[in-house]
Amino acid sequence: MSTFVVQAPKTLAIGLGANLPSKFGSPASTLVAVRVLLEQTLYDWIGSTVKENITLEAISEKVEMKWSPLFQTKPLGGPPSQPDFINAVVLISGPIMQSISQSEKTILDLLERTRTIEKNLGRVRKNNYQRWGPRIIDIDLLSWGDLHVNKKTLILPHPRLIERAFVLAPLLAALNNEISQPIQ
Repeated sequence: MSTFVVQAPKTLAIGLGANLPSKFGSPASTLVAVRVLLEQTLYDWIGSTVKENITLEAISEKVEMKWSPLFQTKPLGGPPSQPDFINAVVLISGPIMQSISQSEKTILDLLERTRTIEKNLGRVRKNNYQRWGPRIIDIDLLSWGDLHVNKKTLILPHPRLIERAFVLAPLLAALNNEISQPIQ
């Protein structure tokens, strides 16, 4: 398994991808809409993990989210006729992330919250789903500082992170603070 630590010790990296339309429209429109949903989910998750009672406003002042631009990429694996993917990465850091205890329990809680977003957008996870097939939305927890998790539902850091250009290009863009521009 590869190891990959993004920026500060407790920076959280999340990848997003879509290649099928959703209730928000095109895959690009879906990722733009998911940005708001994911940010709210992250604020709620952070609020539930810090020990002190903290307001949403205080959380938003102590967290930094760096979004990559949207990237159009060819599918890797899966059925040969599927549409191109739209991919992005968000990096979550800031003083409040330093106060969150990195643990398997905490990151699995976030995984469940991101899967709720996927489900609400219409993603269906089945035992016999097609690996690397087309999807309305895919939210992947990529890494969280030096936390290592090896569960059936989640492996951190993501085991193929450094092999995927569709993750690395947005990740580098977010690290370099490139301006996010939606693909039309």
